[in-house]
Amino acid sequence: MSAKAKKDDKKKGKDEVKKAAISLDPPSGTRDFFPEDMRLQSYLFGKFREVAGLYGFQEYDAPVLEHEELYKRKAGEEITQQMYNFVDKEGALVTLRPEMTPSLARMVLSLMRAET
Repeated sequence: MSAKAKKDDKKKGKDEVKKAAISLDPPSGTRDFFPEDMRLQSYLFGKFREVAGLYGFQEYDAPVLEHEELYKRKAGEEITQQMYNFVDKEGALVTLRPEMTPSLARMVLSLMRAET
């Protein structure tokens, strides 16, 4: 084997090691919740639910994925620049829900249409 071929094989091996390395940090804008953090979060959320329930609030949730257009239409530039958008398996443009207000509005409109 020539010296150049050996050098290329060695470089290829280093590149494969670099590709195999996985970041131990969570993606930008996210965080890990280790058991102690999760206990605290669960406790606080439980208290929020308890107090909100005393005042008649009801809990709701929406999908973590929403149609991209729902957010691009009304969201400001700051939010749209931070959105994670992609095409789903069916070819629809979707985004990870950056905040809840447009999703709640969509849910309310959906209920109103169903009642008419």
